[in-house]
Amino acid sequence: MEDYKKDKIAWCVTDGVVGNISQVKGLASAMKLNYQLKTVELRAPWKYLPPGYLPSIDSTIKNLADFHENADPDYVITCGRKSVYLSLYLKNKLKNNVITIHIQDPKIDSLLFDHVIAPEHDSIHGPNVIKSVLAINHINEKLLFLESEKFKEKLDFLNKPIVTLILGGKSKSYIFDKYILNDLSKKIDAIVDNNSISLVILFSRRTDLFIKNFMIKKYSKIHKVWTDELNNPYLALLDLSSSLICTGDSVSMVSEAIYSKKPVFIFKLKSKKKNNKIDMFNEKLIKLGYAKELSSNLSFVKTNFENETIKIAEEIIKKDQVK
Repeated sequence: MEDYKKDKIAWCVTDGVVGNISQVKGLASAMKLNYQLKTVELRAPWKYLPPGYLPSIDSTIKNLADFHENADPDYVITCGRKSVYLSLYLKNKLKNNVITIHIQDPKIDSLLFDHVIAPEHDSIHGPNVIKSVLAINHINEKLLFLESEKFKEKLDFLNKPIVTLILGGKSKSYIFDKYILNDLSKKIDAIVDNNSISLVILFSRRTDLFIKNFMIKKYSKIHKVWTDELNNPYLALLDLSSSLICTGDSVSMVSEAIYSKKPVFIFKLKSKKKNNKIDMFNEKLIKLGYAKELSSNLSFVKTNFENETIKIAEEIIKKDQVK
């Protein structure tokens, strides 16, 4: 796979969500493609609606001019609901001159794409559907090493094993209120009391202000609460930490933590749904031994797993070579 299509161009298209960017970038990198990251914008009302195959689909795309270039792509890799429209538009325009790959459940017929990569908890099926346990992403040993080298000096005051708490926030699927926050805080206090560690707390873009303020007020005097958004050591800490604690509201966040090959502990949030797919995802990871539910004990021997992003890239390459 070393020299496979390294001269080929891939457009990696998302709605700009960080987790989606990680997925398209990760697959393109694993396939050794020359990729360009692009963001699609939709007009109303389509930006609010589930995807649908429309006769004049180009009318849904607000920034269509951004995708008219001299050199057409050989691959279009999309992730997220809004990017579905762009994939359909380019397939209609370029026909068999482009291979379209959509990551996540597109919510429409999978056969409208050349390949669909969907997590197992989405329960979609089709001859061109490739299943994954984790969210595919761009995390690899080389990237983490380079990032950790950048931040080593800034973190050299941490003279005990680092445990990093990575916080999400409330979402359409979960409640993350002051009661949940207090429960998390009690568990973190027990971990600090029972283990000789340096605690680092990181916020995501979805972390609510009241959560940030609480963490800063309670932990910043003794531990490190990272507030510099322009210089975020997230990737470095995936490499430098002895253990990682993630709130269980993000498939991408938990998947990236597991890809670091460090013990991962999941703090479960209160679900808003009866059949929550992310809850099923977290339970599957715990059952497989990829992660453990958070407790005061950080003892955990993680089950080994193969890099799914590389495996999926290889599977796609083999299928395309047969065509």
